[in-house]
Amino acid sequence: MTRSSLHKRSTNPSRATGRRTSAHAHATDLLLLEELHAHLPVGLLVNDADTLEVLHSNPPLPGFADHNLRLDQPIESHNVKHQPHLPTDELAALVAEVAATGKPHHLPEFRHDTPEQEQSWWSATLHRIETDRWGPVVVMLAVDITDQVRARHFLEERERRNVTLQQTIAAVPGHNLVSSLQHVADALVPALQADVGTLRLLDADAKLHLVAASGLRPAEIRRLALDPITTRQLETMIESGPPTALGSLGLHWVEVRWLGAQDKRIGILSIGARSKPRPPENDLTLLDAAAAQLGNALEKIERSPQFLRSRSLEVARVNADVGEAAQTRSADLRPRELAILRLYGEGLRTDQIAELLVLSPHTVRTHVRNARRHLGVSSRAEALDLLEAADADPFM
Repeated sequence: MTRSSLHKRSTNPSRATGRRTSAHAHATDLLLLEELHAHLPVGLLVNDADTLEVLHSNPPLPGFADHNLRLDQPIESHNVKHQPHLPTDELAALVAEVAATGKPHHLPEFRHDTPEQEQSWWSATLHRIETDRWGPVVVMLAVDITDQVRARHFLEERERRNVTLQQTIAAVPGHNLVSSLQHVADALVPALQADVGTLRLLDADAKLHLVAASGLRPAEIRRLALDPITTRQLETMIESGPPTALGSLGLHWVEVRWLGAQDKRIGILSIGARSKPRPPENDLTLLDAAAAQLGNALEKIERSPQFLRSRSLEVARVNADVGEAAQTRSADLRPRELAILRLYGEGLRTDQIAELLVLSPHTVRTHVRNARRHLGVSSRAEALDLLEAADADPFM
């Protein structure tokens, strides 16, 4: 579509008179449409019905016409410099169809891409009418519906995530309990727009064992997995609020829901976020539904202290893939020595490291002794300081 000078048809008295006598769809210089447009949040685009050239645009429609053209303003001839971006093929074909047939058409929604601008969505109605000035034209009234389309896409994506969450919970416990519960945690975070999701199960000794987590760093997961909490500790954390309960994780808020089966508590499902806004009510309703569904799914699984402890260790080991240092003298360490030092650096105790790596405490201490010798330091603290400095400056 291009712009042109005033069409020579308008200077032909006989043709203009014939058009003025047309009984249908007659307007004078589009003044009526201009007046209508002034009161409605719509864009107005006028194309020559014969050449499909853009004759008028008000207000500017990005990608369709570049300037706000007045009805009394001469229209420059088309040239490469001023050529507007062509609209989508679908719209161009529709304009041509309306111009040829005279049949009005409504395009409920179409996407229009403009270079260096965000995608936009429009709804348009097209009519062919006769004018005194230009003769037959195609008039398009277009409404920008970008906000509505984006809102609909957001709701559709949210519903898709909710369905995914329900399906992952329905698959619990599956062939592998830890794996299926991890899928639940991974689906929970995006469905509820949270940053962190965790799942703990309650054993017969009233201890809650971490069996799945999403959104946490490996070191944080290991720490939580190796330190089960009691129900009393949980209640204290909830009463104290996030700063006490989750300050070390950098979370501003947390929501906890008990998992129940046959009127018995069997675990907790929790979400949290590092941003300050709390979840809306419909998200909390979804969290309640997810906790109820998951509680029913986990009703018959074993929850002995030994079984749940082994599941927590499995979670910790999955996240215990500690890489070797790329540079410095730490490269002289054996992989097990480096892994143990890094676990000490995370704050784990000797007995926790031994349990995590399935070693005896004596063997753990032996690895530390050998690491000190390889690094040329006299204490574990010096070895940890050296590793920390190496991580900060790999070329030291």
